[in-house]
Amino acid sequence: MNFNKNKKNGFTGYIIFWLSQSVSQLGSAMTGFALMIWTYKQTDSAMTVSLMTFCSYMPYILVSLLAGSFIDKHSKKKIMLVSDSAAALCTVFICAMLAGGRLEIWHIYVVNVITGFMNAFQQPAQSVAIGILVPKELYAKASGMALMFSCTAVLGTAAGIYWYGNKDIRALDGQEEDCFLYYSCSYYKRSAEVVY
Repeated sequence: MNFNKNKKNGFTGYIIFWLSQSVSQLGSAMTGFALMIWTYKQTDSAMTVSLMTFCSYMPYILVSLLAGSFIDKHSKKKIMLVSDSAAALCTVFICAMLAGGRLEIWHIYVVNVITGFMNAFQQPAQSVAIGILVPKELYAKASGMALMFSCTAVLGTAAGIYWYGNKDIRALDGQEEDCFLYYSCSYYKRSAEVVY
């Protein structure tokens, strides 16, 4: 009887984990979309926006080769907390620089390198945590829910497009990109508070 109760609590813990990670990843996707718009409006260069993606994925690819063995030897929870905290700090940094009028493209490149590095650890640790939290007989259900993690990029972009097109945000006399980026960063900060 106690065994079944622990299994149920394990899946409840997974649902909380799933919700918090989904909200966090949605905020990250919206912030990434906002940064792309802001960067393109500042430079009018597709190459600059492409370099943002390069700075995000190159550290991810390089570090992923070694991240698996590190994750196996260390606490998955700590790895995810450090990774999510670093992403939140990067977003706060971007927001602070934007609010101070000092945000430059190279700041975004550095932040993307840091978040790419952290994602190389966070995503595999998240996958392993699913196997730890969920009882075997509920793997299929958890797997279906985990698929939603990959949908947050699409949903974040869709939410970003909707938010960017909002007339209240665009009514700031040419400052709509800055305003959208600020509100997107604020959303990420609120979602980080939910996670922690």
